[in-house]
Amino acid sequence: MCLIVVGVGASARHPLLVAANRDEQHARPTLAAAWWQDAPQVLGGRDLAAGGTWLAIDDRGRFAAVTNIRDPQRPLALSSRGALVADFLTDGHSAAQYAARVVQGGAAFGAFNLLLFDGRELHFASNRAPAARLAIGLHVFSNAPPGTEWPKTATALHGAAALLENAAPVEPLFELLARRADGYEPERRVERAHFVVGPTYGTRCSTVVLVAADGHVTFAERTFDATGALTGEVRETFALRR
Repeated sequence: MCLIVVGVGASARHPLLVAANRDEQHARPTLAAAWWQDAPQVLGGRDLAAGGTWLAIDDRGRFAAVTNIRDPQRPLALSSRGALVADFLTDGHSAAQYAARVVQGGAAFGAFNLLLFDGRELHFASNRAPAARLAIGLHVFSNAPPGTEWPKTATALHGAAALLENAAPVEPLFELLARRADGYEPERRVERAHFVVGPTYGTRCSTVVLVAADGHVTFAERTFDATGALTGEVRETFALRR
């Protein structure tokens, strides 16, 4: 996952709002979003190379997502960062408890930004910064280390803020995620483009998650090929299990 905007308590209509792009090698095998067979309460995509996921939600409204942090010196034989998301949604710990545990064991993983929402609080964890509870409002993360602002994080935050009280924000949020940065050199494009197109690496899917004030959830995922063309869409709606 290379760009994620999360709003918690920022909108009266949608107490939880997520808009995210997953950027990955096109050759990495992946399953589109679905309810997991081995954890039927969890909805999200699946990384077939390591078994984890980049973003998922469960039927109680617990949510997690991870972005990697660009690190040219990344050691080999590290654990998959996608396991951090999957484990949170299947182990039942609070976001604060899990964030603290992740920081302690973070050396086993490549550099990451991890977002954890347990239905009450949103927490951040990383192996490049201390764990923290995030305040009510909008937050945005990319592949940059914590505290580093890239142009795309600023434009994504501004675009999402304009949609907080939109009664039907799914399509506008997908439009926000689809913004490209043609005309820039590839290295600068990664920092500016919400949506990355490339022959070997690029945006594999865009995801919008909305939890409405009445407890109903909309989960929408669009998948793309190496040219940036749409190849599929999954849309699920369900009521939170109390």
